[in-house]
Amino acid sequence: MINIRRRRLSTLLAASSIGAAGWVRAQDKKPLTVILTVPAGTSIDALARTLGEKMRASLGRTVVVESRPGAGGAVAVQYLKQQSTEGSVLMLAPTSAISMHTLFSSTPAFDPKDITPVCEVAAAPHTITVNRAMGVNNFKEYVEHMRKNPQLTSIGTPSLAGLATLMIYQMRKTLGIDFQHVPYKGGQPLLADLLGNQVPAAASVIADYLPEHRSGRLRILVHASNERSPLAPDIPTFKELGYPFYEARTTFGYYATKGTPDALLAEYAKLLSTAVNSPDVVEKIQAIGLTPIAGSTPQGYANVVAKDATQWGPLILESGLKIN
Repeated sequence: MINIRRRRLSTLLAASSIGAAGWVRAQDKKPLTVILTVPAGTSIDALARTLGEKMRASLGRTVVVESRPGAGGAVAVQYLKQQSTEGSVLMLAPTSAISMHTLFSSTPAFDPKDITPVCEVAAAPHTITVNRAMGVNNFKEYVEHMRKNPQLTSIGTPSLAGLATLMIYQMRKTLGIDFQHVPYKGGQPLLADLLGNQVPAAASVIADYLPEHRSGRLRILVHASNERSPLAPDIPTFKELGYPFYEARTTFGYYATKGTPDALLAEYAKLLSTAVNSPDVVEKIQAIGLTPIAGSTPQGYANVVAKDATQWGPLILESGLKIN
């Protein structure tokens, strides 16, 4: 009887956004769980908790944030795939972790089509950041320093493969410097080693280093966006330094289990867009170095994921970068 009722509910949800709203709110006795592809304590974790608080207030449901890192996002995706289509579990992840998985992996653990995009909520450009011991003040000085000190060309990234890895590949090819890629299992251990002078430089999203840049503990030399960020107007872009092809911007978005009713996806997208558009949330998101994205839809975000794979696929193929 319960299964029959659930099937009937799914049919109704697919036909009515009003039904979706009622279903979302009717689940107030069951927590809404948001799983992450990254460890706790990261900027994405802070983003999830900020939006989770807004969703809790709107839905009258408990919202729980859980980190399920590992295998470049595959651990979280596999967990999401196993969940019911009733929409009680969502995933927040960098778009590139989903769109590029099959491109980077020799033996993909999942297909992006295994899960369903809900909406984008924030974005951040990638940066090149150095520790204070490096003694450089800008990207030009950094490049000159690398040419003179090839033993210091190590550069860390928060994962084995992703946009940061492609940035390093582009820098090797363009600058003729043999940068040594040092992959980490997450942004927090990389940040700790960067602050502790265990690695001289890092490539990752601006949100990972902006507080330390503002305090003077680290220095962000450049970021890979089309224009300067209002969050950090002192940091130049690759484009204005003469490298127009260095454009690496990560977006972050929510995903649901494949088969979740369209009307329910639309309801979640609407709730999240409203939350992202709230002045207090905008302030909190910007404080952690992210730029809010409001108005995204399930189909719109699906298009973004597909475009991301199309844009970076040729460079990944050219680089020969693969993970097992």
